[in-house]
Amino acid sequence: MPEKTTPTGRALLLLTLLLGCLNMFGPIGIDMFLAGVPNIAEGLGTTPNRVIASISTLLLGNALGQLILGPLSDRYGRKPIILLTLFVFAGSALAASLSPSIDYFIFWRFVQGLAISTGRILAASVARDLFEREKLGKMMADILFVTAIAAIIFPILGGQMAQHFNWRWLFWTMVAFGGLVFLLVVFFYQETISEKNPDAVRPSYLLLNWLETIRHPVFLRYVLCSSCVMSGFGAFLAISATVLRGAFGVSAEGYGFLFAIIAFFFMMSAFSGGRYILKIGQQRLISVGVIIALIGSSVLLIFALIDLREPLAVVIPTAFYVFGLGWVFPQTNALALQPFPNSAGSAAALMGFITNITSAGMAFLLSTVTHTSALYLAIAIFSSAVLAFMVYFLVIRPTETRRG
Repeated sequence: MPEKTTPTGRALLLLTLLLGCLNMFGPIGIDMFLAGVPNIAEGLGTTPNRVIASISTLLLGNALGQLILGPLSDRYGRKPIILLTLFVFAGSALAASLSPSIDYFIFWRFVQGLAISTGRILAASVARDLFEREKLGKMMADILFVTAIAAIIFPILGGQMAQHFNWRWLFWTMVAFGGLVFLLVVFFYQETISEKNPDAVRPSYLLLNWLETIRHPVFLRYVLCSSCVMSGFGAFLAISATVLRGAFGVSAEGYGFLFAIIAFFFMMSAFSGGRYILKIGQQRLISVGVIIALIGSSVLLIFALIDLREPLAVVIPTAFYVFGLGWVFPQTNALALQPFPNSAGSAAALMGFITNITSAGMAFLLSTVTHTSALYLAIAIFSSAVLAFMVYFLVIRPTETRRG
């Protein structure tokens, strides 16, 4: 194997910013879109729940895309696959903006989901190409910090657009962003995979590789924890617009600012996680993050049970949940990928598939019921936190203690 060269200084900063831009396709593809859910429903002559269903199809496309794109990046390199999916992202966003009906809209959101999968898995794969253990965890936390900045900006931008412009402008903005990142990757990204795997997309090899990956106890433990904690955030993404705008009467503009509060907590979590990781280690960071998420979700459930109809009673507890998620998610992902230095793309793909299928399932369940309060949302987030807590403290921590 060729000796691995890791970037430092300005090169590392540029790479972090570029990977953060790739990871922004989640915030721009989902977070910015949420404020416009009622507008899209009205424009396409359908119900908000049908528009919410497009989130679950997008997450399903995201999950399937990762199974395809991860192995392709191991076979052909990271850069050509990134460029291909950026083209698909922009094209599907344009097609969604021109949809004549909700059925066409849902289809193109599924295709867009395939492209959005590029961000998380290839950012994680590139980081794994270059770093290991705590340094990998720090890199992923720094990427998440850059992403979190976008998660503040795009919901506010989406709220302003939904308030003052036709809903199609949301997707035209996605087209412009996709084109910009395409150019940045062309001119500033250098291939990081040290040795391409000619067997990476061969079906028999791929199936065997996935079976070996999912049977690896380290991978399975951390992906279960990661998927549980992320499903709570998936629940918020799925129905927060319906709850806050529909049940609580928040304007599109107001929704964008409320979502920005949660994104700010997410940003501070990613920033602090990146600073503390080298001091206290990954295990302690995960354990504290899981506890914070459980506390936030418990408060949210209490407020929902007493039917406290105040938007901040939903947003502030969820923000604490998301702060905990920001400490848990990048570290569990980094540790899940640790055993796979030579097949990071395939392992990241399987990890993303499991995470997104879990979130898509949660979004689908929530789209089947009417939301006149925050109760179903609170139950979903609380259940996710409890499961993540149990996986970490009953499965992961005892195993790591015995190994340590």
